[in-house]
Amino acid sequence: MVPLFAHLSAERAQTYSLVLASAGIVHVTYRRDGRYAITVAQRDRGPSQRTISLYLKENPIGADQADTLSPPYPRSWSAIYAALLLAAVHIAVDATRQQEIFIAAFGADAGLILNGQAYRTITALLLHSDWAHLLGNMAGTLLFGTFAARLYGWGFSWLLILATGALGNAVTAWWYGDHHLAIGASTGVFAALGLCAATAFRRYRRHRSRRLRPWLSLAAALALLGWLGTSPRSDLLAHLFGLFCGCCIGALCIRWLERPTGWPLQAAAFIVMCLMVLGSCWWGSLSGAL
Repeated sequence: MVPLFAHLSAERAQTYSLVLASAGIVHVTYRRDGRYAITVAQRDRGPSQRTISLYLKENPIGADQADTLSPPYPRSWSAIYAALLLAAVHIAVDATRQQEIFIAAFGADAGLILNGQAYRTITALLLHSDWAHLLGNMAGTLLFGTFAARLYGWGFSWLLILATGALGNAVTAWWYGDHHLAIGASTGVFAALGLCAATAFRRYRRHRSRRLRPWLSLAAALALLGWLGTSPRSDLLAHLFGLFCGCCIGALCIRWLERPTGWPLQAAAFIVMCLMVLGSCWWGSLSGAL
């Protein structure tokens, strides 16, 4: 069973239960901390959401009756593993005492990316200039990576974060054209923030909640960009393009939330993500830069 709604009032829980029962959907309603939650089988989550959405369109809820949509997936440890991977790469590179060589070989050099070395858009996400740079991006990975994993699952979330982070680096390279070099996972971190913001916007807008203003999610993302992404050492444009790409991809992938994928597809997405990282590193090594 997977969560469908949480923090419902007794009246709202009873109403939703009747709607689901009338549609022939097996579900469980239970009380926790004075509020009610509803769970359904994973295969029934999509039909359940569509059934409730149709009901809400015909019977709009009031401002004081807005409910919390539970994320489709349970908490996972994937963000911790991703943060540890960033730390492991930094330690390995730092141990060689040839950090400048690795940055020159795998950093997001705008001119070289535009000349065909697309692997740099991915490998640059793994490199950091110092421990302060690394720790900041590890914190962002833990925060926004965890949110994204609850929305898209432990496999698809990291495939999307990697793809949108790489796309953000590619757009940044296109913008500068030449004479620009960037490293760090921050583009991917802001891409993850964009994925979460766009998803929250579309979900709350679709359910027409007056209390959960949909534009607040995008406003919060821009506020975080201004707070976290504009320090003197930050690449503001890379952060902005990462956020923009994340918002665009998140808007396109909203339908995935209505059809949660099982373990095999999550594993397949995770394998594709790993192959993208390993393939980019292998491609960079073959280029003769090292």
